[in-house]
Amino acid sequence: MPTDAATLAERRIVYLFLYVRDLAASRDFFERALRLRVLEEDDASVKYDTGEVILAINRADDYGIVLPDEHDHSTDIVFLVEDLDAARAALEERGVTFTETHRYEIGAITDFYDLDGHWFTLYETSDESLTWPSGDRIQAVRSLYRSNGSPGLAGPHGGPEFSLHGKPLIYLFLFVRDADEAAGVYADGLAIRDIEGGPCSRASTADEEGVIKYDTGGCMIATHSLETVRPEEEIIDHPCPPRTVNPREMGGKAVVFHAPDIEVAVKELAERGIHSPEGVVRSSIGATVKYADPSGHVFFLYEPSEGALRSPSGEKLRTILSRTY
Repeated sequence: MPTDAATLAERRIVYLFLYVRDLAASRDFFERALRLRVLEEDDASVKYDTGEVILAINRADDYGIVLPDEHDHSTDIVFLVEDLDAARAALEERGVTFTETHRYEIGAITDFYDLDGHWFTLYETSDESLTWPSGDRIQAVRSLYRSNGSPGLAGPHGGPEFSLHGKPLIYLFLFVRDADEAAGVYADGLAIRDIEGGPCSRASTADEEGVIKYDTGGCMIATHSLETVRPEEEIIDHPCPPRTVNPREMGGKAVVFHAPDIEVAVKELAERGIHSPEGVVRSSIGATVKYADPSGHVFFLYEPSEGALRSPSGEKLRTILSRTY
């Protein structure tokens, strides 16, 4: 599998798109409750700085996207925090509702949802998890952002106020219907190097069955296979239960990979059997092409224009692409 610097740069995640029903209401959630800071905005979208990836929220109606009425468990968006209990308590004071906190070998996790049912997790690492191959990447990203916070804002007890600004979005867990099928897209098609639990090693390691963590920069993609048969009592007690993948309800978010030369990238993917039904679209921001994996997860390739790179989000994008881990 290619591991040269150019290939890794091409496959680096630079954006996560979330589609929402009510942009103003979603802004209140992300900015008041989570305390994310606006990187760039216009009438139809808002971009936030979430570490080594840019989180962009867009109106679903503008793109003809129908959002599910229930929680969407196809993608888990994971923020890295230092003290999960303190982070949870601070966000609860602002009205965020959490699921039960689970502690096991990976560390501690607790989930919450935005107004449109997008699934988020706060994650505090364990000492054991930092000994795994992915632990090196987590430590590298943590060292970039450990000192970041929300200076100048006082919390209810006089200390600094907790904010998810400056807390890196460290993982995107994509729940897929078949691990080998997904590997055919991400490992073979997109040629992304696996950091942990890869196609060759997942059957012989202690990793969860079917989990593959990919090197996509400071925000890692992890594909998580679904188990279709499991006793109900095991599902209830499991900290990360199997999920239902419904392709009709998975268009509410999209991963965006940087493509230095989009025409070359599209040709390479076509040669590996991965095709876009829409082809390359060019605009003032650059060139994009839309794909979907076999489970229905949407992803884009993006070659930014020179004008886009001069914008605030473009400056952040250049910073993301300049990182080495």
